[in-house]
Amino acid sequence: MSTRYQLISAKELDTGLLQAWRSVQATRAVFQSPYFCPEFTLAVAAVRPDVRVVVIECDGRPVGFFPHQRIRWGRGRPVGGPLSDYHGVLAEPNAEWSLPALMCAARLSVWPFDHLVGDLEQFSAYRRADTSSAQIDLSAGYPAYVQGRREAGSDYIPKTEGLARKLGREMGELRFTFHDLHDDGLTKLMAWKRQQYLRAKTTDVFGVPWTSQLLRHIAAVQTTEFAGVCSVLRVGDRIVAVHMGMRSRAVMHYWFPAYDPDLAKFSAGIILLLRMVAAAAELGVRTVDMGRGESQYKQRLMTGAVALSEGLVCLPSLWGSVLRLRHKAEALQAHGVMSKALLLPLKLVKRIERAQRFR
Repeated sequence: MSTRYQLISAKELDTGLLQAWRSVQATRAVFQSPYFCPEFTLAVAAVRPDVRVVVIECDGRPVGFFPHQRIRWGRGRPVGGPLSDYHGVLAEPNAEWSLPALMCAARLSVWPFDHLVGDLEQFSAYRRADTSSAQIDLSAGYPAYVQGRREAGSDYIPKTEGLARKLGREMGELRFTFHDLHDDGLTKLMAWKRQQYLRAKTTDVFGVPWTSQLLRHIAAVQTTEFAGVCSVLRVGDRIVAVHMGMRSRAVMHYWFPAYDPDLAKFSAGIILLLRMVAAAAELGVRTVDMGRGESQYKQRLMTGAVALSEGLVCLPSLWGSVLRLRHKAEALQAHGVMSKALLLPLKLVKRIERAQRFR
């Protein structure tokens, strides 16, 4: 079998390649996530100039795709950078391809991953840690899901619905929109999130133009295969919670939630989430993915999880050597054997890297 790798820009994905991409998506359940839809890669390419795709061909037929971002000095990132909750190589199960050859075709020496999905053996030598993404199974419908949570001993959903009734009594009628066509909800979400980042003294995700542009671009995409979902919960005319996410035919991904901090006692964000889950089930969505993390609400609402991996694909290079040294330093720090004199430079490097992730 002859394997060939072709590097193209995302905008060079023609009708034939898009059809092949969707065919590869259909071969594995993990590829059903909206992150693996070509529309997500094209959306990022619409707001960033560095999005590329390596097409893997076996005997002249496209059998795999590696969407990525390429920045200076041969460094790569998943498409969407730190906004990517799922990434990897989309390839048919029996496709023959080599990760070093793929990296060379992409002209990359380094490609870090922290939300790698699938059990592709090509990545086994590069994994450093395992985690998971919480999911809600809606294959039997929303009422069956609620009943299943009750039978599992969780009273989280009825308690949340009780808070929704209390919010309605005290503040006014609740109004839910699964996908709001107006911009005020998305604008409110980003304002709340920026305040949250400021309070937490963490990186302002929307402090760079391309991130907000990406959310607005995705919100405008409404197709059968892929759609942005900006859900809004209002009390009367007052916006009390907003969520911006996206969905494929079968999977909705929970992405950017925010709520009015003055109404925190009512759990408006969780009320909105449950409204979204019910509406998604009506549309035929079989899975709601709540993303990585062990938040209490995820533990109480999830029915299962998908495995994720963290690691670094690193070919011999100057930049690769720098990263390997940094990872050795982190290992020493974790075991408490690093000198205090080296801790400050390591913390400084990490802070710079966090700030640069969104550039």
